[in-house]
Amino acid sequence: MARDEARVYRSRKPLKTALAVVFSVLAALIVIAAGIFFGFKRYIVYTSDGVKLEVPWLQEAEDTAPEVAE
Repeated sequence: MARDEARVYRSRKPLKTALAVVFSVLAALIVIAAGIFFGFKRYIVYTSDGVKLEVPWLQEAEDTAPEVAE
């Protein structure tokens, strides 16, 4: 007696689910990267030395660093 289970169609749902997750994560990363790029655009400073990123909260941390006594 032949097994009828071999003729049952099984969709590739796990593969489709995995691809959907991968593409969703990739799309989210692209949106986050674009948001960071456009968000930090106002802090880009062009000088004769090149391009610098001057973020206010990072500048305060550098200015208030304790000096080393010699």
